[in-house]
Amino acid sequence: MTRAALGRQISVLLADDDPRFRALVRSVLVEDGYSIVGEAGTAEDVFVVLDSQRPDVVVLDLVMEGADGLGTLDELLVSYPDLPVVVISSLFDPLVEQQILARGARYLEKVEGIEALEQAIDAMVAIERDR
Repeated sequence: MTRAALGRQISVLLADDDPRFRALVRSVLVEDGYSIVGEAGTAEDVFVVLDSQRPDVVVLDLVMEGADGLGTLDELLVSYPDLPVVVISSLFDPLVEQQILARGARYLEKVEGIEALEQAIDAMVAIERDR
């Protein structure tokens, strides 16, 4: 299912502790028709944004200062069980990838690029909407 077939813009919360990375991803996603409803530089900020916004999907950096990525993912999934999450990381660890997939989230390495991220976002939102 494509973004057009979903019937509206996909809203995204970007969570990454690198503001330059967030700016780059935000710029490309907006240009490609996504809506960025919030940004977070810390795990704590993710939940602050989610208190006021309900995005279609969260793009969550696995490694953020002062946070355990899997712990943040677990907390997200407990607090917002129907919220799709795409976990991104600059580190590749097959064990961590398996743990993320087992939790129902998607896992991408940042080097896979924006097209792979957009495909993962679209797929996660489509899966959730088909439930």
